[in-house]
Amino acid sequence: MPTYKVENNSARDKAIKVYGGSEVVKAGQSASVENPQEFSNEQIKDYAALSVVIALAEKPKMSKPESKSTKE
Repeated sequence: MPTYKVENNSARDKAIKVYGGSEVVKAGQSASVENPQEFSNEQIKDYAALSVVIALAEKPKMSKPESKSTKE
């Protein structure tokens, strides 16, 4: 399921339509939104016209645990 970072740069709260309902992003804030389907380029452009930026969220990189050297 794709996760999106949504930045609401407008002066009003915005409802982002997702499968099964909507997610509200408060004015001037960011939120992570999950949607089973990817947003189309047309949907992203429509939200951009309302000062809402939608971008695919980057997955956090898994860091490898540091191995301790036992050389003496």
